[in-house]
Amino acid sequence: MSPIDSSTCAVCQVPAKLSCSACKSIKYCGAEHQRQHWKKHKTDCRPFRVANDEQLGRFLLSTRNITAGNVIFTELPLVVGPKWYLTERDEQVLVMPCVGCFIPCRIGANQCLRCHWPACSPNCAGLENTNLHGMECIILSLGPGPTGTDPHSLLDYYRSDALVVLKCLLLQRSSPKKWTELMDMQSHEKEREGSELHNDAEKRIVSYLQRNFLNRLKSVEHKSKEKFLKEYEPSTLHRICGIIETNYMCINLPNGLELSGVFYNACMMEHSCQPNCYFQFDHRNGFKISVIAGREIQKGEHLIIMYSNMLWGTQMRNEHLAITKHFQCKCKRCTDPTEFGTNFSALLCVGDVDIEHCGGVQLPKDPLNPKSDWCCNVCPMIISGEEVRYLLTQITNEVEDLLARKPTIKQLETLQDKLSKFLHPNHYHMFSLKHSLIQLYGTESGYTMDKLNNSTLDKKLQICEELYSTCEKLDPSTIRLSIYVGIILYEMHTILTERGKRLVAKKDKTQADVNAAICDFQLSRDHLLKAAKVLEKELDNIAGNKLSDAILKALNNMELLITKSSAV
Repeated sequence: MSPIDSSTCAVCQVPAKLSCSACKSIKYCGAEHQRQHWKKHKTDCRPFRVANDEQLGRFLLSTRNITAGNVIFTELPLVVGPKWYLTERDEQVLVMPCVGCFIPCRIGANQCLRCHWPACSPNCAGLENTNLHGMECIILSLGPGPTGTDPHSLLDYYRSDALVVLKCLLLQRSSPKKWTELMDMQSHEKEREGSELHNDAEKRIVSYLQRNFLNRLKSVEHKSKEKFLKEYEPSTLHRICGIIETNYMCINLPNGLELSGVFYNACMMEHSCQPNCYFQFDHRNGFKISVIAGREIQKGEHLIIMYSNMLWGTQMRNEHLAITKHFQCKCKRCTDPTEFGTNFSALLCVGDVDIEHCGGVQLPKDPLNPKSDWCCNVCPMIISGEEVRYLLTQITNEVEDLLARKPTIKQLETLQDKLSKFLHPNHYHMFSLKHSLIQLYGTESGYTMDKLNNSTLDKKLQICEELYSTCEKLDPSTIRLSIYVGIILYEMHTILTERGKRLVAKKDKTQADVNAAICDFQLSRDHLLKAAKVLEKELDNIAGNKLSDAILKALNNMELLITKSSAV
């Protein structure tokens, strides 16, 4: 399917509103042109079907070969709203998304004139939009308002995360078809009962909505003898919370804000820790999602995305999936103790009093069992899963604490040296420290590129090559690690460029030096071109755009350097 999403008729190119009912990506001015175009379009139209499996449930199956980079389908959300899981910081800051347009706004400043919820402006166009705020405003207007003007009272009343559930409830009135589709989605109700997630939803969502709005709605309905909503009992609210927890997708806006979206088809996609698809959101078109083939997909393959972090170890990924999605991943990476030969979770064998260091690595006997013993691949040394968990908890706290404080090169090197006694060089914590280090070598005061000695340049290049090799094994098609790989390639270019400049600047340079410099510059350009390519899928976010701009600027400089050096 072509990635073009035109607003004109595919036959006569006049502005058109009629869409192909299956793929929604091609438009027509009328039924006649749709029929006329079908023979050409049918081979591209919706290249998948919904399939069912006892273990997987519903999933999407490709019905023909799909070329890498092609849009498989597009879809508007059933509902889109504020961030579902608020961080501790989110719950303490007097800022939330405008109820009309999601622009961050200060609580207690501008408000919707009817419901008095925070807005970017009383005249925000979204406040009148039924799909954004118009319908929910009726319910929010029933609320008592905050008990005071102090921060605690304001934050306690204006709970943006609860709006996602309210928006779902209101589909009963605004779009019965969407409501039916929403209620058809997986909620894991039985698994959630009595769980931490269930108790959390009861406290922050269900009881909050009942106490402030829905009990009041019941009174209004009783007096008017007219039902505004058919279903809004606690069981329905919990079911919706389960549907959101299980299916929601994070939508990162260009301003850095995070929203939550629920999509009927996209949320059916299966998870794997080595996906074959990725997705992008159109912020200017109702947060429409485009699901895109990240590599060549053969007919009969499952369409797969990833719901966890590719740069976590297996046990951490599965712990996250068990809590948030209620399943355990059993993909090829998760069942391979070495994680595709990267040793991304491996520990170094430290031996014991009777066994000296053997140079082996400790890997879990059963990577899917968090209590599994860890065995050395060289000596008989075994350590318990409990001991490993304790060690990694301490290390995780130390790494996260340092990275959160904008560390210096010396601090990163010190922690890296310390952890190198326990962790494999490719361990995910070592990856994080090294990825931070390569960005500081060349930018930190006293460590700018012109001040790095040749030994440090070589060290930085070696780290970059190690990180790149790990990324290639974990994500060979660069579907999820585009930003990380883009940064690694960009940093490799800085090393090669500096090395080439030093060769050209030598007072006693030979023609061999000049030729070597030109080779470095050309290789540097190749890395930049490759980085620009992998970042094409990240141009809908701030980090991707910023890095892409830096790469394009560096490419222009490289062309000048190559031309200038060739003339020497």
